Amino acid sequence: MLYLEDFHVGDVFELGEVKVTEDEIISFGRAYDPQVFHTDLERAKESSFGGLVASGWHTASLFMRRYVEEILNRSAGEGSPGVDEMRFHRPVRPGDVLQARLTVLGVAPMLGRPGSGLVRPRCELVDGSGAVVFSMVLHSVFRRRAS
Repeated sequence: MLYLEDFHVGDVFELGEVKVTEDEIISFGRAYDPQVFHTDLERAKESSFGGLVASGWHTASLFMRRYVEEILNRSAGEGSPGVDEMRFHRPVRPGDVLQARLTVLGVAPMLGRPGSGLVRPRCELVDGSGAVVFSMVLHSVFRRRAS
């Protein structure tokens, strides 16, 4: 189990890869962000993107899946009070393979909750060329180890 004490400023966690598929882009787009450049191969070619691209919300969800599987499912995580600085830097396209990475920017106790603290990581998805395609600064609450 990972607890608050296991996170330190500067720690980097490599969270693994995710491959983006055309079917997932279209399915997510139809369900949650039905703009033509997320849902229609032909009409997407006429868009400013020149083809099908993943919704930014889909991209954020791809990161979150890696974070849950690699960190939260084996931690004393207690949720999140929010996100700062969410950015969609570059379009994500079918066939892209993205690497998820988390870098700890801050760790602090929570006022009024002595048994918990806040970890503030920069969360990123990086494409095969090393370019950041998605980033956000997250606030995650973790329990402290029992003394």
